[in-house]
Amino acid sequence: MGACDDEPTGPNPGESFTLAVGERVTLDAVHTSVRFLEVAEDSRCPSRAQCVWAGDGAVVLEIAPAGSDAAEDTLHTNPESGPGAVVLAGYDLTLLRLDPYPDTPGEIGPDEYTATLTLYERLEGSSE
Repeated sequence: MGACDDEPTGPNPGESFTLAVGERVTLDAVHTSVRFLEVAEDSRCPSRAQCVWAGDGAVVLEIAPAGSDAAEDTLHTNPESGPGAVVLAGYDLTLLRLDPYPDTPGEIGPDEYTATLTLYERLEGSSE
């Protein structure tokens, strides 16, 4: 058994995966590594509060396609605030959830966040 046999493989398209802040995963289907850098904003309405709007959670990802320079993209939990997905080689990398969801007003520590994402194959005719 060679050393390469023990290397972890990334999630397959359609499988959700969760990253904590600072964690990285390699998406084999698109030959790209993704690292969860930070939560840029968390204005989501706490579950024990009444708010005039749902708010938004914005996560910053470092996306590094093989053989290319890394770039940062911000994905949002609220589509009114910005994109919830980024296009990668015929796939959409989509933010499904940002946890924990705030229960009461107050700050969530940066090391407490996790982002759940998935890679969906783009439908023909989808615009970028």
